[in-house]
Amino acid sequence: MAQRTVALCKGKIIGIETVYTVVNGRQINIPEKLKELRTKSRNNELFCPCGCGGNLILVAGDKNLREQHFRIRDGSFNQDCNVITEGKTSVDSKIVLKCWLDDKLKATDIESRVPIYAVDDINRSYEFSFLSKSRKTAISYCHERVNLSDEKLSILESNSQGIHIIYIVDHKNGGCEGQYPESLMKIQHRQGYCLLLTVDSANYNTAEMQAVFYAQDIDGLWQEVVFAEGLLRDFNIKDDGQVIYADELLSDKLSEAMEKFSLGKEREKARRAEEEKRYAENLKKVLEQEEYIREKCRKRQEEAEQERKRQAEEAEKQRLEREQWEAEKRQREEDFKRNMESNFSQQETQVRDANGNRWIKCEFCGKIAMERDFSSYGGKGHINLGTCKDCSVSNPAAAQKVEEQTAKIHMKYDPDICPECGGRLRERSGQYGRFKGCSNYPACRYKYSIR
Repeated sequence: MAQRTVALCKGKIIGIETVYTVVNGRQINIPEKLKELRTKSRNNELFCPCGCGGNLILVAGDKNLREQHFRIRDGSFNQDCNVITEGKTSVDSKIVLKCWLDDKLKATDIESRVPIYAVDDINRSYEFSFLSKSRKTAISYCHERVNLSDEKLSILESNSQGIHIIYIVDHKNGGCEGQYPESLMKIQHRQGYCLLLTVDSANYNTAEMQAVFYAQDIDGLWQEVVFAEGLLRDFNIKDDGQVIYADELLSDKLSEAMEKFSLGKEREKARRAEEEKRYAENLKKVLEQEEYIREKCRKRQEEAEQERKRQAEEAEKQRLEREQWEAEKRQREEDFKRNMESNFSQQETQVRDANGNRWIKCEFCGKIAMERDFSSYGGKGHINLGTCKDCSVSNPAAAQKVEEQTAKIHMKYDPDICPECGGRLRERSGQYGRFKGCSNYPACRYKYSIR
């Protein structure tokens, strides 16, 4: 905390900031002010502002002194003293603001810590931080935003009597992090913007100030927008109390900044709308692609299912055809076996089974078998008769007959007679050239090629 920074003199508060001024850009103490306060100190006219009655003296003027302040005169301390010590940042801020007003207004009637009742005859505890009646300009400085009550601001306004009020708050009250800055908006509603002061000591030449306004962005979050910032000494004050920066009224710069902020919101809105449009289009394409893929898969599944059904139907058809063929074959075999004896009672056509195999009946033992089991068979009048291999070996009569037939064939060989059935051989043309075949075809299939 800072040292005691105020004194009470004849009912009026005197702040330590009153001893400072600026000359040619240099911050100095005011000799006349120091002399005046010391005289009042010697005359016991300076008292503790808490009302305890303790006399104060001024401690100022030494270049090695860390802080200018008031202190209790030796021997006058009162146990009932309950003075509230002001924070160092608050005191430093008032010192640099006093120097700023002296530098920019060039007025000789700048007062500090002016109670409202000094402006209008009402008994209120609120005060102007600084006031120049000749320039009709006042400063209301607030170190803590909790002190920005509607009552205080309303009373300051209603008792300003045409005086232009410049509202300034400490920079630590700035920022909003998306939240509604309720206290600072009270100032913005009255001034149009907020002035944030930054000090690191009671040095006017290093103090900085920002002009900001608060507005909601496109998402509804509150943003602090800086539209002027720099050293405090670079901000000026017009005759009507309006603040200037870079040769332009802050009110004009505010309008430009707010318009720019609004345009930025519109651009962001348009950008988001375009982005949403692209997103919707891309989403539509993705959904259409997914639907196309699903439809393609569905068709493939349908085709696969149809192919599966077709193959199953084809397999069933083939199974039924195979079963029918096998049934027909069995029927033919059964018919062939059932009619086998009657088949051999005629000798006009060859006896063949369902598979096209030729069957012969042995004239000696009565054996019925396929032609491969016979050593001789056929001939005129006995197409389906012959001599089986067993009889041709073991039956002398059969062997003799085979020899006789062979000799007879050799003796009566006629190249135009079919050796199998005795039918006439006729010359014909076929796929593989000219040949001679039996005239009893298809009952007899004997043939040979003509070269």
